[in-house]
Formats: sequence, C-alpha cells, structure tokens
Amino acid sequence: MAKERAMSNYINGFVSCLFIIVLVVVVMGFQYGGTQHFNDIVANSITLVDKNGLGGVLTLVDKDGGKLLEIEGNKIHIFNQYNDKVIGVSSNEYGRGSIKLNEGSFIEAYNDNSDRVAFIGSHDNSGMMSTYNSRNKRTSFIGSDDNGNGQITIYDKEAQESLILNKVITALNAKGKVVSKYGTNKNGDGYVMLYDSFGNRGWYKTGKSS
Repeated sequence: MAKERAMSNYINGFVSCLFIIVLVVVVMGFQYGGTQHFNDIVANSITLVDKNGLGGVLTLVDKDGGKLLEIEGNKIHIFNQYNDKVIGVSSNEYGRGSIKLNEGSFIEAYNDNSDRVAFIGSHDNSGMMSTYNSRNKRTSFIGSDDNGNGQITIYDKEAQESLILNKVITALNAKGKVVSKYGTNKNGDGYVMLYDSFGNRGWYKTGKSS
C-alpha cells in the first residue's frame, strides 16, 4: 500500500512538473518569438510588436507554409499560390489610401445575378476598364490602342462596336461597318469622311479653306 501511495505521489509530481514545464515554454515562446499552435483565440484586442516594442508583422499562411496575407505597419499585402505579391493596400506620406495591383491582377464588380458588370485591370501591359450590361455584353472600353494612344470604345447592346475614339472618332453601323470618321489628317487639318452602309468611302472634306 505504501508503495502504491509512493508511486501515485511520484506520478502526480511528474505530471505537475511536466505541466509547469509546458506552461513555461509557452510563456517563453510568447516572449521570445517561439511558435505555438492554438485552436481558438478570443480577445478584445491584439497588439503586435517586435522585440524593440515597435510595429510587428501579422502573417497568414496556408497549410504548406506559403504566404497568403501579410500586415506590416500601414501596409497589407496579398500573395498568390506562387508566393508572389499581387495586391497591396497602403497609405502614402500624405495620408491618402492606395490599392496596388501587380502581376496582371484586376478588380471586378458583379450584379445581384452574379454577372460581371465592370472590370478594371491591365491589357497588353496597359491599363484598361470595361463595363458590361445585364446580359454580360460589353458596353464600353477605356484603355490604349495598338499604337499606345488612348482609346474609348462604345458598344451596342450586342457588344458590337458602335463608336471608337482614339485620335480619330470612328462611327460604325450595326453590321460593324465604318460609316464615318472625324479627325486630323497628316497636314494637321481637320477632316470628315463618310461611308456607305457597306463601308465604302463616299465623301471626304477637310477644314482647310480653298
């Protein structure tokens, strides 16, 4: 009986010491940067600081350890599956907020039917914006043409080009045929050019006085 009591006291003492050791390791880990895993943490506030008491870093990783999100100071970074930084949210020295999209990232807006109605991103290494109607047909485009000039394109309800503005204003009919152009010729004179319904040139006039 005495042996059993002694063994019980030994086990209780061992468990108590083990618990104290684990508790000390956890506390030291919090203080000195160790890594621990917890289930759920509920708190009114969490303040992250480095060893000097300055701003710390909050990093969210996936199951393989790849970065998903990182918060440091006034900057938020989002990473893709290749650990590339694709979105940055921050404020500049003037206190103005900014969103930076990298690696072909974009912003999309959807209506109540989950149809895309707006797109802001890049195309051929140039910025662009497009809008869409309720039937997911493109209705407008703002960006650059193949020569690097700014371009605005308006489409009809079936996504057929109807008006193009890029140094020259070009109007098209429902068949996609050019019916008029307004712009500047190589001499610097303004001109108007009209076409028939098949896209054949019919009339041309410049603003140069005769």
